[in-house]
Amino acid sequence: MFGLGKKLFGAKRAVKKLENRDLMQAIVGGCLLVAASDGEISKNEAAQIDIQIRANKALEHFGSEITSTVNLFTEQLQAGFRLGRMNILREIRDIKNNPADAEEVFVNMLTVAEGDGNISPEELKVLAEIGNELGLRLKDFGIEA
Repeated sequence: MFGLGKKLFGAKRAVKKLENRDLMQAIVGGCLLVAASDGEISKNEAAQIDIQIRANKALEHFGSEITSTVNLFTEQLQAGFRLGRMNILREIRDIKNNPADAEEVFVNMLTVAEGDGNISPEELKVLAEIGNELGLRLKDFGIEA
């Protein structure tokens, strides 16, 4: 009986990880997209993203997969902003129909944008695009675009 319980626990954990993978990819990608909007991801922005993601309880079980996802999206954005943006938008669209996930992705992006004290025009453009893609009203987040 103990073996069956352990297998069930493992199966539940695997399902939870699958459910949250889209959220993890959308948060990581969205945050990096905002950070890269001005042409580079600063050390402060990278540190802010790392802190946010590691503090997110829904993502804690991904461990090194988070680092791999950060590296992949960073490489894609460095190869070409449009290329990285396209791949990240695909991940963000995966969570579009879940209002709680959409809001969580957007608030994480907004936190990165506000990290240096103000939202740049480039960051605002990305936030407006993603907010609209997710069906969110920017005014609800104190943003005028």
